[in-house]
Amino acid sequence: MRLTRATVAVSALSLALLGSLFARAATPAASATPSNAERVQRGEYLVTIAACHDCHSPKVDAEMNLDVKRLLSGRPATTMPPTQDPGEVRASLDLTAWAGPWGNSYAANLTPDRETGLGARYTEEAFIKTIRTGKKPEGEPLLPPMPWPVYAKMTDEDLRSVFAYLTTLKPVNNFVRAAPAVATR
Repeated sequence: MRLTRATVAVSALSLALLGSLFARAATPAASATPSNAERVQRGEYLVTIAACHDCHSPKVDAEMNLDVKRLLSGRPATTMPPTQDPGEVRASLDLTAWAGPWGNSYAANLTPDRETGLGARYTEEAFIKTIRTGKKPEGEPLLPPMPWPVYAKMTDEDLRSVFAYLTTLKPVNNFVRAAPAVATR
């Protein structure tokens, strides 16, 4: 093979490009961190498979169809009577309120509404800490049936994705009553 200046130049350029590709493969890629759109999409997926809508989204009928105008807005502002037997667990028909030995619990508003949802109290960091510890920013515990010990095993990236998705929801102004303190016997 006869080497010409053009052949040498093309070969050198090819080697430079290959070297650049190998160098990029050996270093962490900037795209290893998901884009916000990818994070939101993953968050929507996680919220769906983690069954967050089961308790946090009001339903429109007895077939448990979600009220799409109030997705993840928590328990509608109504009451639920306390349990009558400490060994009994009850739920509202739409699964947004529960009563058991711990007292009454109401599904929280997870929309970004600044007055009644996550908007004013939760940063990404506070959200992750709440899921990891089972305690809200004010120290109030997450009550049953919230399976926070299961969700606490999600990766930080999973929880960031869930939070990113929640911030894209339509804010719904829905005050959810605080759970009354459980009386000690």
